[in-house]
Amino acid sequence: MSIPSSDCRDASRGIALDALAEQLTIQGAVRIPAQFVSRSTAWKTALCLASRARSLTSESALALGVVGEFNLPPEDVDQRDFQALHIDFGLPRLSANAVAVALYTALYIDADQPSSGAATRIVPLSRLLQQRTWPVRSVITERLRDTSVDDSPVEGILARIVAAIDLTRDLPSKDDEGFLCGMEFTCIDDERSYFSRHGMTLAGLEQQVALGSGELLVFDNLATAHGRVGRRNARELHQLCIGLRSADLAQQAETAARVIGAFRTNDATAR
Repeated sequence: MSIPSSDCRDASRGIALDALAEQLTIQGAVRIPAQFVSRSTAWKTALCLASRARSLTSESALALGVVGEFNLPPEDVDQRDFQALHIDFGLPRLSANAVAVALYTALYIDADQPSSGAATRIVPLSRLLQQRTWPVRSVITERLRDTSVDDSPVEGILARIVAAIDLTRDLPSKDDEGFLCGMEFTCIDDERSYFSRHGMTLAGLEQQVALGSGELLVFDNLATAHGRVGRRNARELHQLCIGLRSADLAQQAETAARVIGAFRTNDATAR
């Protein structure tokens, strides 16, 4: 589904979408300065904002659509008090002919739903990945494409992306009994220590956004990694992933190139 222009006109009433799209493009995330009484209105605004931001970062004429919608967390799920940094739907590894790609993510809490105060953690990839020098971009691409250890066509956990590029095996195996995606670390300090060992520090980079009732947050899913700190009420958060439902290899390569471009490398093409 793509958003009709008439809906964008309705969604932009009282909201400076062009300025917010520019802010989203520059900063990677934007908290909409409004309270939305309904999820449908919030989603229309998020779709319009994503479409305008996309026009600033890509010449592609492909219309964006919804690739996933979730209500989190499910009832009776044992939550941890943090969630590891990740990219929704994962970074394409260029090993499958078609995958779903989430370019933007929107988060919303119903206007009549009390907020738990749990915060979304947002880390700008460019500032994090510029802290050290990495292999040249062609090597990064090849290492991410290597499916000899893990044959998944995407990788979403930021720490596993780092491990693949650094050729390390310092994370729990996905084949370990009882392992679930996102459980690479037992606590947030473990994750911070991991990135420190790989030459990066999260201190001073991580923004924490605790949404209130009726509030909407939109972030660029290729310019940021995100996670959570705190525990949410059951089904408190609505999540909308916006992007391409079936990205071919060329579109996947464009997606991967945006993320790989955030790494500080020594090759001239990365400058």
